[in-house]
Amino acid sequence: MKKYFAVAVLIFVSSLLSPSLVKAQSSGPRSLTLEEALKLARKNNRNLAVERTKLVQAQIGIEQAWAVFFPTVAAQGKYTHNYRQVELGFAGTPLLLQPSNQFDFSISASQPLIAPAAFPALDAVKAGIRAAEAGFEVSETTILMSVAHTFYMAAIADEIVLARQSSVEVAQATLANAEARFTAGAVTKVDVGRAELAVVRAQQLQREAVTGRSRTYRALATLIQLSEAFVVKLTPEAPQKHDERELDLALSLRPEFRVIEATLQSSDDQARARKWLWLPTLSAFGNARRFNYDNFARDRHSWAVGAQLEWLIYDGGTRDYQRHLAGAQAAEAHARAEVLRESVRDDLADGRLQLETKLQGVQAAERSVALAKETLEIVRVQYQAGNITQVDLLGAQDALVTSQEALAQSHFDAASADLSLRRAAGTFPPK
Repeated sequence: MKKYFAVAVLIFVSSLLSPSLVKAQSSGPRSLTLEEALKLARKNNRNLAVERTKLVQAQIGIEQAWAVFFPTVAAQGKYTHNYRQVELGFAGTPLLLQPSNQFDFSISASQPLIAPAAFPALDAVKAGIRAAEAGFEVSETTILMSVAHTFYMAAIADEIVLARQSSVEVAQATLANAEARFTAGAVTKVDVGRAELAVVRAQQLQREAVTGRSRTYRALATLIQLSEAFVVKLTPEAPQKHDERELDLALSLRPEFRVIEATLQSSDDQARARKWLWLPTLSAFGNARRFNYDNFARDRHSWAVGAQLEWLIYDGGTRDYQRHLAGAQAAEAHARAEVLRESVRDDLADGRLQLETKLQGVQAAERSVALAKETLEIVRVQYQAGNITQVDLLGAQDALVTSQEALAQSHFDAASADLSLRRAAGTFPPK
């Protein structure tokens, strides 16, 4: 009976501990995809936070542009101690003109009624905000491009570390073989020394690869502000196909082109606003006062309302200067749009050729790795048979490591080429 009870207790305790054991076994570095890295960068990147505050500052400018359409109201209270009190006697009733302790309170208001230049100026500010928003997208794209490049570098760093680890294992196997053959008297001590040197060199290169991977991972973690341990997960994606006639679509997607368009619109609106400044403006005003002394109407208050027409006839050419400057800025924006159009066209053409070349380079590197592995196996068999020297075997090992590193580099080059082409086409970053 006691035996069964002990077994039951053991099963119960195991059921309680098993979830924690499974969790402990499953806990490990987080798997991070490129999409997740870009999402974290959008949310946490420090440079993007700075650019976002700049955008908010630009958007606040619309408040100042709207202020011209609303009335301005000002109030004033004033106390004055006069050196003497002044009274005038009229018809037996004194008229207090200046008391010893004088109190004044006034309120005034002004409301523009007709301001021809206000509406074009408001349109110019709105266009400027659109330019700032597009400029923020340009900065965001640049930062996310850096994140993507660093992500690919981290993935390639993992690949290089694996290649270095494989190189160490191959060198150790060669050393074990050399030691066994030396014991059997088939080779000299020189062969063992060469094999040991190859192991030491492979281990040092592995340490350097691990150090480089740590540096790359740290840079990526800083860009996306991720404190927990993670491992990049490179999901294979088929390169996007780009149509030769996609220039107009690329320009519509590129935020740089939207910046130029909004800047051009803002300059046109500013030139139009400066032109309308030649017309007069009409505004209404009103004021009211309250005081503790008499005016000549024997009242202790006053008020007035009216309309005011302002027309600046000549200002020394300031308005013309501002209008001409806005026109020149619009011409500059138009010229920049043409430059960008040609640049995007060239980037698309060059990007297609570059991506095709890099993809072919990946195929060539994969073939080189396969041939290097086959060659190493053949050379190892020939070395064991005594047909070739150990120098040939070590050379075959180095050739395999070199081809594996070249494959890793070709993967990075192909990913970077595809990224650059998507950037030129305006499809990166994904919306």
